[in-house]
Amino acid sequence: MPRKSRTVLPAAVTSDIISKVVSTMVTSFAYDTPPSQPAIRRRTRTARDADDHARNLSQWEQSYDQFSSGDFQGRLTELWLPRLQLFQESANQALRQSCAAWRDSLWFGLPAPHQQVSRLDALPIPDHTLLFRPGARQFELNTPQDYNIFGIVLDQDLLREHLTPQDEDISDMLGEGGTLTIEPVLYQRMTQTLGHALFEPLPAGGATAEALQETVLDLLWTAIAQGSRPDPDPHYSRIRHSRQIVQQARELVLAQASHRLSIADICRQLHISRRTLQYSFQTAVGLSPLAYLRILKLNQVRRRLRNAQDFSGRVTQAATTWGFEHLGQFSQDYRHLFGECPSATLKHIPTHG
Repeated sequence: MPRKSRTVLPAAVTSDIISKVVSTMVTSFAYDTPPSQPAIRRRTRTARDADDHARNLSQWEQSYDQFSSGDFQGRLTELWLPRLQLFQESANQALRQSCAAWRDSLWFGLPAPHQQVSRLDALPIPDHTLLFRPGARQFELNTPQDYNIFGIVLDQDLLREHLTPQDEDISDMLGEGGTLTIEPVLYQRMTQTLGHALFEPLPAGGATAEALQETVLDLLWTAIAQGSRPDPDPHYSRIRHSRQIVQQARELVLAQASHRLSIADICRQLHISRRTLQYSFQTAVGLSPLAYLRILKLNQVRRRLRNAQDFSGRVTQAATTWGFEHLGQFSQDYRHLFGECPSATLKHIPTHG
């Protein structure tokens, strides 16, 4: 990486550049590939459903399940630069997020510090940690209530332009995905810069989109160069194995909804003991198998109801399809999780734009 030719701009200069950037506000995105236009494009969207919230981020393949109780409120602000996507995402409810950025990209995530514990692929995320994953590779975020995260996504070609043959180790590290521990002062400067870019007024005239992009990249390259790989978690192998068991159990339940699998059925099909299943769920997601899978199925019922074309018999059909035989208890659990009864969901016409 050509670090000698790169300097980190002082916070005051960074703020001044951002405040002078030309802004073109748009209301919708329809990119099959990341935009290459020089104009800045920014938008903010809110959502009252986890799936709608997941779809609001352009060019990502995502699915969200709500895991805490109450009405959902999500907010996403994203900004497209010539070769970067910046965004800030917040949600008031705990979520299981299955995510993948577009092909041939790199995602960098910066969770706001001092939040409740979140997990990346089942591993807890400490404060001041830069997350990264290559595009088109699915990863899982388990986020708590009232969670906020900034994101930077860039084309891998842009990364290659800034690396030298001597930086092959950095390229390999980023291609594998992982985390870096960042000094708090630098981490704060990064989040402040992203916050200014995403939320401050951007009057016409002054600096170009490329100048803002260069400011963000300067900070990102500095973080990569100065960041430290976390010490290996002595429990990593155990956590990874637990996550694999949770994934297998989830896939069984989703694939065999009509079979109404019990915990004993899952254990038999996975060839593990009930104790191992219980331990794996507590380790990877902090919930019992019964609680986790029940919430998972309630989210599946909600998807079915929100996509229904008519009202007649849909609640009963959706509930029984996912193994809820006691409709009174199902309705109570559904309302507790989502803050509305199933029939109210059914009458809701989702908007995805």
